[in-house]
Amino acid sequence: MNPGVDVAAKVASLAARVQELLRSPGPDANAGVVSWLRDVEAAGALVKDGAVAQLGPHAASADNLRLAARVAVERLLQMPWVAPETKAALHSYLERNPAARQVGRYRFSSDWMSKCEAEWRDTLAPLAGKPGVRALEIGSFEGRSAIWLLENVLTHPTSRITCVDLFNGEYTKLFDENIAASGAADRVEKLAGASSVVLRRMAPEPTFDFIYVDGSHQTYDTLEDAVLSWRLLRPGGWMIFDDYGMATAQLTPHSHMPRPDIGIDAFLTAAASDLQVVRKGFQVTIRKNPA
Repeated sequence: MNPGVDVAAKVASLAARVQELLRSPGPDANAGVVSWLRDVEAAGALVKDGAVAQLGPHAASADNLRLAARVAVERLLQMPWVAPETKAALHSYLERNPAARQVGRYRFSSDWMSKCEAEWRDTLAPLAGKPGVRALEIGSFEGRSAIWLLENVLTHPTSRITCVDLFNGEYTKLFDENIAASGAADRVEKLAGASSVVLRRMAPEPTFDFIYVDGSHQTYDTLEDAVLSWRLLRPGGWMIFDDYGMATAQLTPHSHMPRPDIGIDAFLTAAASDLQVVRKGFQVTIRKNPA
């Protein structure tokens, strides 16, 4: 990355410009879309993971910025005023910037895992390699965190993970392919559906040693996931909530930003006598009191 370029300012400017374009009233915005797209490509050629670190944990990696750009391009394509030549330029961008790239045996479009690997390794060290460890993941996307757990914690042949997700988008194919490539598909249980429904179907018994909550980020949904999964966590087990610091990590203001932190704080208050807060940062780690 060019040391003279302020990465945060450039990315914030691009994010603000596309928000304005999405609010634009009509065809006059086409020139602005083409200009924005050109600047996105120029920024993408400069940004590397080391520079992205300036942007904080919600950016996490250059892959995540590329994913954000693709999402913005796809939203622009839905605007009824976008001219045919502008649509062609947007489609061309998507073709040149595929959703996923090869990472070893796997294909991922984003990397939300690297930012927390060191903390997870430290927190979950007591479970690593032990027989019969059970993990529950709420929100699995392309399988990156599940695979990390399989390769670093759930390494014993008798350890398993249950993955709960809607599994109703294009990412589902990547999840299936990645889990198959891991060689541990027989130790992965995939449960499709809203977590509010799937978790209620599970026997209310303390079954899991570790639970990762990264589903819907809406306040109530996060609180509901915490309450419904808490009964499934064994005494002495760990629970990690993702994106607690999401609201304060944005580069540009959002009028309808999801607030998982409010739901997490409500749960921590309600269950305060039954848990220990191990870590509170961009993620929150808690441990259920031993029996």
